[in-house]
Amino acid sequence: MFKPIYIWKVPLFGEVMKVESVKPQIKTGIGKMPQKQHNPNFTALLPTISKTVEINMNDEVKNFMPPIIKGMKKISDNMGEVQNIIINALGTGLVAPIFIKWNPLSKTDEDTRTYSAWRQPVSAVLAVVTQVGVTIPFNRMITRLANNGYYDEKYNKTLFQDKEYIEKNLKRLYPHETNAKINDMVKQKMAEQQANLLRMIKEDKVMMSRDDGNTFQMSEKAYRKLQNDVIKKRLKDANDELTKCTETTIPKKLKRAEYYRTHKDEALKIFKDLSEKLNKTDSAKTFQKDIKKLKKQYKNADSELLAIFDDILDRRGNNQQDLKTALDAKLKGILRDIKFYTDEPTVTSKETLKDFITQWETRERINPINEEIKILEEIQNKISAKTPTKDIENYLAERINDNPQHRLFKFKFSKEVSKLLQERIKNNLKAHKQLTGLRVSLLILPVSCWLLNWTYPRFMDAVFPNLSNKKHPNEIKSLVNKANHKEEVKS
Repeated sequence: MFKPIYIWKVPLFGEVMKVESVKPQIKTGIGKMPQKQHNPNFTALLPTISKTVEINMNDEVKNFMPPIIKGMKKISDNMGEVQNIIINALGTGLVAPIFIKWNPLSKTDEDTRTYSAWRQPVSAVLAVVTQVGVTIPFNRMITRLANNGYYDEKYNKTLFQDKEYIEKNLKRLYPHETNAKINDMVKQKMAEQQANLLRMIKEDKVMMSRDDGNTFQMSEKAYRKLQNDVIKKRLKDANDELTKCTETTIPKKLKRAEYYRTHKDEALKIFKDLSEKLNKTDSAKTFQKDIKKLKKQYKNADSELLAIFDDILDRRGNNQQDLKTALDAKLKGILRDIKFYTDEPTVTSKETLKDFITQWETRERINPINEEIKILEEIQNKISAKTPTKDIENYLAERINDNPQHRLFKFKFSKEVSKLLQERIKNNLKAHKQLTGLRVSLLILPVSCWLLNWTYPRFMDAVFPNLSNKKHPNEIKSLVNKANHKEEVKS
């Protein structure tokens, strides 16, 4: 059951809990820290790490992103409640005052607008102080409870506790150990957790820990859904790739290959010259500028040649060397394609070229994708039939047959289930923190308003006395004195 946290006797979620009774602790059992020992043993070996490096498509895409896009993506990926509060405060404190101060539609005098504009930065500072001051402790508390086993399976992190949580508890257990030794123990513990989680998935028995020292098994329904979602995602990617291959890739290749066939000499000369020029230059950026000039020179040429120039210009790299490597790979690929399509003896016309490309794509790409889809659909059926994970992996191994060219050769079912489980729980906790932060912010809103109303006049009195409300009684008194003086003169 999901258990709640109360603030000032107001429930944020679920039932009552005593926060003061929850203490970080290290327990024995699966997903827990070991009990304190007088003579810790540091000789345990880490699980063997495979030398096979799997390509992470997300990382590959990042390599071709411009620096500004990378920065924006990093901010987006790490955006949380605290960052949202700070960004909103920046907007309130820096942007809003400009529109208040220089509002052409306002009928108030300039001093009044200035006075009102200064309220926004003060409000922004107080918002950060009050909301962040409460949000950060709550986020830390939620993280600690998730690592400690307070939550149910949706938020429970006892099988893959955070590095900081493990490190803190180890330092408490072994206060006299060096930081280097503690770091080694943390790495060992995290590796053991990953190995334990993988073993549990292979045995179809994912056991999580509770904060009272007991364990509970992940529900069968949630576990099978997790497995099915892994296959469903892979199936979607395969179907999307199949659609792209038939509807986009083949027509695009046909168009480009036809240009190579009908403009072989021109294409060879242009791209051989570009390849030689790239090898002689140290500046990839300068090379790209040369391509832009070349594109202008051939502006009246075949549209496919201009499209090839654009493809080359689309190459990206983290630095000059990476960019040069990407450009070199693209040019080599173009020259390889020219030779591949024009040296084929069966290609004598556009029609025979189309048949050649279609047959090649079907054999090399479409058939392997269809084979992958067929296997994944069979695995889905096995999951629905509650087939043990070991049997599913055996079936997968039989179909792949140690073929390194098979599309599923690097697909490790249990490992993918483990990754998705960790990702889901982390995302659930992120959403939980954001929702809790919103509720906390609403609860402290009256306090923030009172604090603003109390602080702002005093701030203006101290920093901008000429704009402060303190001046108004003096001005009124001065006007009254002037009026009385005029009446006396008239009399």
